[in-house]
Amino acid sequence: MDESSEKLLKEQPAEHPSEPPPIEGSVSTTIDYSLRLRNTPPPSAGQLVAVAVAAAVYTILSWLSASLLSSGIPVVSFLFVAIGFGIPFALWFGGWAFVIAYIGNFVGAGLLVGTPLLVALPFGTVDLIQLGLPMVLYRLLAKRFGVSPIGKDVFTVRGFIFFLLCAVLPNNIIGGLYGNLILIWAGFNPPSTLLPAWFIWSVSNIVITAVIGSILLNSLGPVVERFGLTVRNAFS
Repeated sequence: MDESSEKLLKEQPAEHPSEPPPIEGSVSTTIDYSLRLRNTPPPSAGQLVAVAVAAAVYTILSWLSASLLSSGIPVVSFLFVAIGFGIPFALWFGGWAFVIAYIGNFVGAGLLVGTPLLVALPFGTVDLIQLGLPMVLYRLLAKRFGVSPIGKDVFTVRGFIFFLLCAVLPNNIIGGLYGNLILIWAGFNPPSTLLPAWFIWSVSNIVITAVIGSILLNSLGPVVERFGLTVRNAFS
């Protein structure tokens, strides 16, 4: 190949011309993620399909985790695999995280495992904390601390520490306590289950989120973003 041909190939556009260039010193990109509600375009068909698929996956995994991997305490799973997928879904899909979270917990970990409707309705709000809190913290603080708003840099030191502090520890500890208090308040579980159930819920979720969640964020996050499926505002 002569020099003119090589020069021509170099000048051709990249395979993904719409992919944003990386910010210097960071694996994040120039895409701006926020919680804006006003003056934003409607979500694309691709984004809506992605959200629907995520909601279905989270609901099915919640059902399987709560029914097949029970800790012996009703509704409390010793290996809630769904949370490892739910956290990436939350960071990728912004405000839709609340929709995915409520449907997944109300239907998957609630109604489908035999939880009475009047208990499942408030129980569904638990994942608004477990998925919603990380999403809000990432949207508000990630850029300020120099990390990716969708967690693509989770395997860097700074990215992993931020991930632990915003998407692994507080949401699972608070969510575990809140969820078990609802079950006890509704008379579904006895008060004696609070501490063991809270411990099982929190610790298992922390481990699953740290392992499965980080792998998905690092490996699939750039792909989801490249195809324009990540939600950049609150809902679009």
